Formats: sequence, structure tokens, C-alpha cells
Amino acid sequence: MAIRGLSNEEHRNVLAELVRFAERAEVNRIHSAGLEYTSLMVCFLTHSVRAADSLLRLIQSFGEEYFPTTVGYTIVRPMFEIDVTSHYITQDPSTRSRQYVEYESILTKKQMDAWGKHRGSKKPDWREAMETAWQSGWAPRQTQVEARYNSVRTKFENPAKRGQVVHNWSGKSLRKMAVEVDHEEAYDIFYADLSSFTHADVRLANRFLRLDSTGMSWSSRASYPDVGGVFRYADIFLSCFLGLFGPAFGLWSEEEVRECWG
Repeated sequence: MAIRGLSNEEHRNVLAELVRFAERAEVNRIHSAGLEYTSLMVCFLTHSVRAADSLLRLIQSFGEEYFPTTVGYTIVRPMFEIDVTSHYITQDPSTRSRQYVEYESILTKKQMDAWGKHRGSKKPDWREAMETAWQSGWAPRQTQVEARYNSVRTKFENPAKRGQVVHNWSGKSLRKMAVEVDHEEAYDIFYADLSSFTHADVRLANRFLRLDSTGMSWSSRASYPDVGGVFRYADIFLSCFLGLFGPAFGLWSEEEVRECWG
């Protein structure tokens, strides 16, 4: 994952070139690691390219002065998570892609249990809504959800807490996965910055605060460094993912991805 110092306009041009480059991808075969790996990687590609394209459309609509940088950062954050996840899965593509897919049964069971729990809410409107949703959505497939959960549960048991399942598909934090795929610096520097916007901490609020001799005011004007940050991050994350995806499917080389940077 490389870093280069470019102007805001240059970073936007790089992202536009990366999107054009990626859109030429035609995956017409199943990867040797199996259908699960193939489908996941194509889905990751689709999301990342569409996320990048949405940033370009936002800058086209709002211009640089009023570009919604806080929204831009929340769009970019999953691009990093996809890059880390895809690299981690690719270390053992057949096993880990199947593990990733099977964890959906754990998530579905957790979701069903949450809806079931709040059928007994003390708030009448919530109680009525949960009961209606339960009867129409969950009750008809409760047995199926339970069966699928039980069929994979032992694969996701937390070794430190017997009987409990892990909180994510890999049993590892995103940082742990990032370290294992040589993305530690990017996690500590880039991801920490991106997460402030998703978590709505004070750094998000401060993007709208202006202080001068007359006092405080609020503005939706974007700062030049923030706009550049959005597109710099998007360039880096998409390039890194494409550098993995292309060789995995025999579509392009890492060098061809780097050529998009000019």
C-alpha cells in the first residue's frame, strides 16, 4: 500500500482512471479456490468501484468548495475494510471465503434474537411493531434460521468463552487482520482518521466550526486538506485492492494498476 503526494485534482484524476480501469473487468470463470471466493471478490470489486464512482459524482455535483467531506470519509472507510478483508481471505481463499459466507447464519440468528427480545418491549409502539414483524417475517423461518445456526455454531465458538460465538467472522479484530496482511501502518494512521467520521466524534463536528475574531460560526464549506484526504485514501485503497484482484483472476498485473497513477 503506497503513498504519493499529489494535488487534489491529481488525486481525483487518479481515482477516475482507476474506476475506468476496473470497469473493464470481466470475470468469466470460477476461481480455483471456489465459487465462494469468486463471488466475494467480485462483490468486493463492485462495491469498491461504485464507492469510488460516487465520490467522483459528489465532487462533480458540489465542487471542491462545498464537497461533503464528512460523507466522503464514510464512503471511503468500507473501501479500507474491503481491502484488508480481501487480502486476509486470499491468504487461504477456499477455507476463509467459506468461513466468511457461513458466518451469515450467525448474524441472522443474532438479528432474529434481537427482534424476538423486543417483542416484550415496555414501549407499546415498539412492542406492536416487533410483534407484527416477528409474525410476518421471522416466525415462518425461525426453524430454518435455528437449524442453519446450529449447523455452523461450533465453527465460530470463542475458545476463551466456551459456548459463546465470536463477534466477527474471522474471530479477529480488523486491526489484527490488517497486521497479518501487512496493513498495520494504514490501519493506525488512515483507519483511525476515517473512523472519527463514522463514529460522529468531535472531529466530525469540528469540520463545520469556524472561529475568528468575531466569534463562532458554522459553515458547510470544505477544507482543502479534507477534500484531498478523501480522494487520496480512495486512490490508495482501491489501488491496493485492484493490485490483489487482477492477478488473482488473471486480468491485469499490479504494474498496470500503478500506471493509473500516471
